[in-house]
Amino acid sequence: MLTTTLDGLWVLQILTGIEVVAPELGLRPVLPSVETKDMALAHPVADELKAEGVIDEHGAVDPAVVEWLTVLARRDMALWLQAVRPVAGEAEPVPTQVTLARFAQWWVSLERSDIVVRLGGAGTSSSEGAANQVISNQLERLCGPASPASFKPVTVATDRILGEVKDRDSLRRFLMSTGELDADQMHILLTTADTGRSAQASIIALQTGVDSGSETRVRVEGSVVTVIDTPEGRVIAEHFERDGRRWMIMAPGSLSNIAAAVNDMVRRLPAAADWHAYRKVV
Repeated sequence: MLTTTLDGLWVLQILTGIEVVAPELGLRPVLPSVETKDMALAHPVADELKAEGVIDEHGAVDPAVVEWLTVLARRDMALWLQAVRPVAGEAEPVPTQVTLARFAQWWVSLERSDIVVRLGGAGTSSSEGAANQVISNQLERLCGPASPASFKPVTVATDRILGEVKDRDSLRRFLMSTGELDADQMHILLTTADTGRSAQASIIALQTGVDSGSETRVRVEGSVVTVIDTPEGRVIAEHFERDGRRWMIMAPGSLSNIAAAVNDMVRRLPAAADWHAYRKVV
């Protein structure tokens, strides 16, 4: 795993000739017509990369790093994760964003937190089961281990929540009005909504090379999977649309429940059940 800065990533992109990596992380493309190799090597961060053995004195980049950047640039599909953890006092939390990209059988993870970026290989897969295992391993690494919360799964109409819930008090009134929740379910739902006590990591799926109506040809799946760590344990929330209505399922955040929710989400991409083997046509 390579840890550097946004400037360090910029230098590596110029030296490898890779213009675009993970724009969803707020990373702009490099402009080879004006951002030259000499300009990159003159940047102070280039000396740091040389000291770490990432580039040599001629500007050649370590082959493993070249492979990682190539996977990001040529990805067939990806997961995009945004994580926020509660912080003490009135300080604003700094979100962490991660792209987990697959090109052919290779997987690469690119993390960004403010100006710090981490880049590394995430494994390989040749089947859906192996691809799911790569994803599970990376989610466990990024979110850390946690015991699942203990409660019965809950299904809620998201449209009703958006229409009726404005704050914590209105959420409580809404949940009580359903008349279908027990005390444990009520407590968990209220706790997951408290961003001052619960960490959240939301995950969406992307597929490239799709006629999406934009020049990028990227399809963003409309459903979302969110991993929520509460004082009572980990919760998984699955947001999706069915029969023209939007729904949310909340369940204990066991490894198997998280894996199943993510697999359901990626199977909603245009590639459907072939998401793990899909190759885009350039």
